[in-house]
Amino acid sequence: MRAPRQRGVDLGPTGPQLFLSHSSHNDAIVTRLAQNLNTCGVDVWNDAWELRVGDDLHRRIADAIDKSKFVGIALSRHFKESKWIEGEVHQALSREKAEDRTVVLPLLVEDVPLPPVLSTKKALDLKGDEYFPSLARLVGLIHDLPPDAVEAGIDAEHPIDVHGCVRVLRYCGFEPYCVVSPAVLEEVERAGGTRSGDRIRLDPHDILARRDITPALRHLLERLVVEWGSEAG
Repeated sequence: MRAPRQRGVDLGPTGPQLFLSHSSHNDAIVTRLAQNLNTCGVDVWNDAWELRVGDDLHRRIADAIDKSKFVGIALSRHFKESKWIEGEVHQALSREKAEDRTVVLPLLVEDVPLPPVLSTKKALDLKGDEYFPSLARLVGLIHDLPPDAVEAGIDAEHPIDVHGCVRVLRYCGFEPYCVVSPAVLEEVERAGGTRSGDRIRLDPHDILARRDITPALRHLLERLVVEWGSEAG
């Protein structure tokens, strides 16, 4: 159950849904994608956010691939240069075969042909003007929304930013939320957010008016005001 509808946005907790495999050359592109997905309620495992000094890289990455619902492969001209990506793809494909369902999602971030190991798969085009419609399709897939409803939402809303993708989700009857850590949920609740189960409803402008919030929360809410537009307050 959720709290009654108010002005503002919903925040929700993390739970691995998409592991993003990519070359370090594509860090900026993938970080943007990860932030946009978070804003649409998708918890992304991105190595720049998750790995810490001293971590066992092989163990942490293998564990994340096993626990994430999907594994997205960011495809660019740098794909062949990384042995890490190759290993991640094979681990994810093994999971796909064992579970007999789609796990591996090829994501084109540059105009390159699919590598042989992924050549039988349909890729999602995240380049240029296709970025936000494809983002809406990716979010719809991860949230298990009907594909025909997502396409109808894209035709109706013509998303050109993250706010447009949020409108597509609402068109499909899905109330989006921004994925945050449990610590952020607790801080927002203390600052006046309305909690219902694992979600918190808030008006970012009200929280931003407070002087006692952390810089990290202030940065998050300022970003949501920009990305969600009028829906954020």
